[in-house]
Amino acid sequence: MVVLTMNRPERHNILDIEMTDALVSETSALARDDKVGAVILTGAGPHFSLGGPLDEFDAVLGDADDAVRAHWLRRTEVLATLVENLYTMPCPVIAAVHGQAAGAGFSLALACDVRVASDRAKFNFGYGALGSSTDGGMSWLLPRVLSPAKALELLLEQPVIRAARAHAQGLVTTVVPAADLHEHALEVATGLTRSARHSVTAAKRLVRDSAFATLTEHMRNEHRVFAEGMLTDDMRHALAARRRGELPTFGSA
Repeated sequence: MVVLTMNRPERHNILDIEMTDALVSETSALARDDKVGAVILTGAGPHFSLGGPLDEFDAVLGDADDAVRAHWLRRTEVLATLVENLYTMPCPVIAAVHGQAAGAGFSLALACDVRVASDRAKFNFGYGALGSSTDGGMSWLLPRVLSPAKALELLLEQPVIRAARAHAQGLVTTVVPAADLHEHALEVATGLTRSARHSVTAAKRLVRDSAFATLTEHMRNEHRVFAEGMLTDDMRHALAARRRGELPTFGSA
């Protein structure tokens, strides 16, 4: 498994050009590496990520309207690639959130498959306080993690969601003491690498694609993927183990 750490603690891991470009490069490489069984995304220092760079917002606002619009369309295209890389990663991606996940940093956490949080974590929309709208796919991801009605309620109210409330609402799967977060994330990642790789990648792809298909279309796709799985080494290994009266093991098991 790979621990991918946003390592600009002095800048609270804001998603400036350098950080976003680096994350795109790393996640693109990880997506191509079939030896990676799970990825943990976290941040160094007191916060997961405080989102967009406010100093960059200030720096371009004095430009002409067309220049400001063009600048942010270019910048958010890179952010979109990062979010898509996380969301479509073939292996499970776990966000280990401590401190604040704010704005686009919150979006990165939502793009991961599993979110674990320290008891000091806070999920902060932050957009309303800036007079801004969402970015990083938040308005698409949040309704899928929660429900459309609950997502809209939160996007309208924009509360700061502390760890206990995030857990109660289903934003995160577990909350642990801050000192235990890294170890817990590793335990979760280890558990997720014990399944056959085809089972994991197929589950991610099928659940992701189900939102865009009818039941008939989805089952056709599901059964095609099932048939592909019959040809994998993991399937042959599992059947051979069962013929011996043993339980098959995969990955890190």
